[in-house]
Amino acid sequence: MALCGASGTHGNEKEAMRSEVVRVRMKPEERQALAALCGETRTASDVIRLLFRDQAGLPLPVGPIEADHLRGTNEELRRVGINLNQAVRAMNEGRVGYEPHLDAALRKLLDAVFRLRADVDLMLRISRQERRGRGHGL
Repeated sequence: MALCGASGTHGNEKEAMRSEVVRVRMKPEERQALAALCGETRTASDVIRLLFRDQAGLPLPVGPIEADHLRGTNEELRRVGINLNQAVRAMNEGRVGYEPHLDAALRKLLDAVFRLRADVDLMLRISRQERRGRGHGL
């Protein structure tokens, strides 16, 4: 496999555009399998990018219906985060009895909620960019 840099772009365009080219040699049966995965609606680049993102554990783009559900989930997570933050604040301000183990557990849970929201935001951002035409779908 050879990595080749594509022609450069400037500023924020570089972050938004795909700027790296990867060449891969395939056997005829591998190329046929790739073509079958592509069907008539996806390019080979789309399929390879999707498979790579899946195997690498990177966020995958989602369709409009899934995006609506994720936005709803993100709003619910935001509310959970607010409630957890209020509970931690109440303990720290002495409005309720302080329990060190509960405080630590609430902070870990709050951190996990924030990380999950960030992951969902990233998935939505990737999908939004793809729908705006920055790629053929992936």
